[in-house]
This record gives sequence, C-alpha cells and structure tokens, in this order.
Amino acid sequence: MTGSMDMSGEIAERAREWVRLLASGEARAGALAELRQWLAADPAHARAFERERAFWQELELHRGLFAQPELPPVTARRDRRGAGGWRALPRSVRRGLVGAGMAACLAVLVAAPELNVRLQADHLTGTGEIRSVALADGSAAMLDSGSAIAVEYASGERRVRLLRGRAWFNVAHDDRRPFRVDAAGGTTEDIGTAFEVSTGNGEGADVAVGQGAVRVIAARGAMPLTAGQRAHYVDGAVARLANVRPDRVAAWRMGELLIDRQPAAAAITEIRRYRVAPVILMADLGRAKPVSGVFRVDRPDDALAAIAAAAGLRLTCLPGGILLIR
Repeated sequence: MTGSMDMSGEIAERAREWVRLLASGEARAGALAELRQWLAADPAHARAFERERAFWQELELHRGLFAQPELPPVTARRDRRGAGGWRALPRSVRRGLVGAGMAACLAVLVAAPELNVRLQADHLTGTGEIRSVALADGSAAMLDSGSAIAVEYASGERRVRLLRGRAWFNVAHDDRRPFRVDAAGGTTEDIGTAFEVSTGNGEGADVAVGQGAVRVIAARGAMPLTAGQRAHYVDGAVARLANVRPDRVAAWRMGELLIDRQPAAAAITEIRRYRVAPVILMADLGRAKPVSGVFRVDRPDDALAAIAAAAGLRLTCLPGGILLIR
C-alpha cells in the first residue's frame, strides 16, 4: 500500500512539473513529444496531468485579479524636509506598491479554497474525471467530476468527509463501526446500503439511496431513507425530495446525467461541472421552463446547447474553450 501511495505521489509531482514547464513557455524542442509519450505510458499519468492542469487553469482564470502592476523605476529622491524611506518614493511608485500588496492578498483569497481542499483530501478528481476508490474496510467510493473526500477511520467508526462535489458509497457491513459521511453541516449514517451524497448545487446537501437504508442527521432533526428516496438538508433542517427509481440514483457513475424538472440555471450549473473551461451565463432564466432529460457527462456542450435552444438562447464559443450563453 505504501509503495502504491509513493508511486502516486511521484506521478502527481511529475505531472506538476509538466504543467509548470508548459506554463512557463520555456519548453525545449521535443518536450511535447516527450509529454505525449509520458501520458500514453500509463492512464494514471493522464489522470494526474489533467488534475494538475485543471487546478492551475482555475487559478489562471483569476490571474487578472492579482497580476502585479508594472512599476516605474525607482530613482533616489529626498523629501524637501529631509525625510527618507517611504515618503522618498514617488507617489506613483507608492500607489503601485500598495496595489501590488492588495493584489497579493487577493491571490491568497482566490487560491486558498482550492489549496485547502487539496491539503485535506485523501482522494479527489479533476474536471470531467469520474473515479472509483477502494476504501480500507472493503467499502467503495466513486467520485464525480471535481469532487474530493477525506477518509477518517477509527476503531469505533468509519467517517468520510465530502469536501466538495458528490460521491457514491457502497458500504461494507460492520455493526461495530458505523459508516458516516459528513457534508455541508450534516451527516448521513449508513444502515447497510449504497447511497449518494451531493454538495455544490446551492447550499446544504442532497442524499439519495440506491440500496438499503440510511439515516440523514442534521442539527434540528433526522430522517430515515430507503431505496429510491431522497432528502435535502440545509441550515440544520432535513426535507424530503421526490422519489426516484433506485437504479437512476447517481446515474453519473454510468456516464449519464439525469436532470428532472430542474430550473434552467440549476441545470446549467449541474452540467458545467464536466467542462474544464468555464461557462458564462449572461441571460435571465427566471422565466425559462424547467429542464428534464438524460445527458452524457462526456458531451456537456451538447447538453448546454439543448438547454439554450429550449430557452431561446445562443451559445458563443470564445478563445480557450470559454462558452458564453446569452
């Protein structure tokens, strides 16, 4: 197990080196051919490269917020009253330094949430990646696109924290150690089952059961769920959602995205998690009809085009794969 983790760490570090090299613009002749060979050598290489590329691409989208202004050269100049130091600098330089300092703070604020998730996560997926993870007790977790979990097993319980996104859990039975999933201020406790926990579509979390039963626990109440039942919890309260066919729970595991009577804006949010490049919505969808349909997660642009057409909107593809809906 340790050897496997070491190898995974080496692959991730190599992927980071490739991303840094490509971003620097200093790649030598033949580097792209070497990269293609490395990616083709092992599927794990391609997955690691995509995760790192998606991470740095996300930060790149915000670079304009914290790009440091180009400062004019500093020339020695003394204040007429003989004061040196800060006041000796030209006013334009002082403004530039203040702006650069504020920009650096913005950089930390923008990057911190992603870095915080990466520091906590034991398993995570990049944009468009869906991955199955074998847990130490024989249970299995499957992570949807852009998701992350932290695994915290102890002698008296098995606890998983869903840090972002959504995950499906197929739990190995163990009466002595309950299996619990924490997400968005609530807990889902397994009673021998397979279930999905989802965050990121607004506040709180959704829980859906494919097999067996769970108990959803929030600050102001708890609710049992069986196969085909769903619930949403937020601000400590739990509420039932419409039932679904058990075999349609977490359909994204089979490469399908099931959307049932969702507001158009929420459906777009759901679909764009499978695109590396961002989707910019520049339209009021308040009067658009609810969206229902089954879409392929590997063809998000087709799904977005269908929703836009139904709402009478247009798609415009911008450089870098950015999609504009208006």
